[in-house]
Amino acid sequence: MKTEKMTDRIRKKLGKQIGDEKVVSSGDAYERSRKIWNARVMHRPDLIVLCENTADVQAAIKAATIAEMSISVRAGGHDWPGRCIQGQLVLDVTRLNEISIADQTCSIGGGTLTMDLAEVTSAHGLLPVTGIIGGVGVTGLALGGGYGHFTAKFGLASDNILGAEVVLADGRVVQTDANQEPDLFWAIRGGGGNFGVVTRLRLQLHKGDNVIDGAVVFPWEEVENVFRAYNSTLTAVPDELTLKPFFFPGPDGGPSIVLQYTWYGDGPEHERMLETVKQFGRGAVVRLEKRNLAEILREAEKRATVGISWITRTVTLPQLSPEAIDIIKRAMERRPSPRSWIASHPFYGAGERIAIGATAFGIRSRHQMLGIYSVFEPGDETAHAAWADETEAALTPYALPSAYPNYFGADRPNQAALGFGPNTERIVQLKKHYDPEGIFHAISLPPF
Repeated sequence: MKTEKMTDRIRKKLGKQIGDEKVVSSGDAYERSRKIWNARVMHRPDLIVLCENTADVQAAIKAATIAEMSISVRAGGHDWPGRCIQGQLVLDVTRLNEISIADQTCSIGGGTLTMDLAEVTSAHGLLPVTGIIGGVGVTGLALGGGYGHFTAKFGLASDNILGAEVVLADGRVVQTDANQEPDLFWAIRGGGGNFGVVTRLRLQLHKGDNVIDGAVVFPWEEVENVFRAYNSTLTAVPDELTLKPFFFPGPDGGPSIVLQYTWYGDGPEHERMLETVKQFGRGAVVRLEKRNLAEILREAEKRATVGISWITRTVTLPQLSPEAIDIIKRAMERRPSPRSWIASHPFYGAGERIAIGATAFGIRSRHQMLGIYSVFEPGDETAHAAWADETEAALTPYALPSAYPNYFGADRPNQAALGFGPNTERIVQLKKHYDPEGIFHAISLPPF
């Protein structure tokens, strides 16, 4: 760790290059930038650089390298372990948020938020592949994978990356795509921000922004029936339907079953599938409407709970088996906070048809990526941490040897060893090549 005197010297030197107002170690701008969505994260970086362009990023990386400071990158601030502010020097790229559209592609700044991108693309009748919360940074989500509303139809957010501008550890700016720096292009599609700072990202867009979206809700006592039918139906679900199970607090604080239903496409198939889903259990309540992605994300952002504490755990299940459902059921019924919940992000359809070695993302077989979210008021977290850990441990015997990189933190080295599957060795070698000193702190990797 740098001394206060040395940090001040670096701040002044970098400030002369890019402007003193962009290099902060205290004050209002510093406090705004270091605070993220999870109130549990209280880390205070030595320096924060408020980047406005690629040159600012270059200058900051060069200064950090000379000073042997670790670097992390903050955009949306939705990384629950706070890895985006764990570096000694943090690059705040939220001002790099330009969006341009050409045909069915877009070019976005590295700090662009999901909701802002959806607003622009919706105006053009186009659809990006994103996550489910509007305040999440597009780049951070996509670099680590990115499950979302259209996983079945278009794969992960990372599968829709066409290219990027990246500032490397030595300060060079490179363009990467299938033809330029192809190894780097491979690595950033699922390997996270471990190889450089992405200042621009080029993404595939899809025609037809209006989708049918909402939820089919069932009473809690129907949980076994619902998931017996869900597993049976999932073998024949068309790619147009991404059907995500949420085990969510109901209006009375007790648990409820919410099947997030997102249909992309035309034709009568939707009506048939909806009728099938309604028959999963008794007492189905349907809340669906046709709307665009910007509207969906705006609503989700209103529900996103900011300013309280979060602990997240993840397991990857081959399916929501009766044994797994029983564990989830008991966990939801004994959670110490009524705010806590569990969600499953299914992976089937388009993403399955991509070869495992085509990108860095570590699993391509059909699965359910489970997120266990312990959500509670700041304070004593003992019981809430125990609930998340015990639920994860109970599900692990039924899990695949995999884990979602965007969800596990540095305290889960066993998951870092599993998270990239057969791609692990290549990722580690590329980390050594592009960042030999290990200055970039992003999603956890196996030791290298």
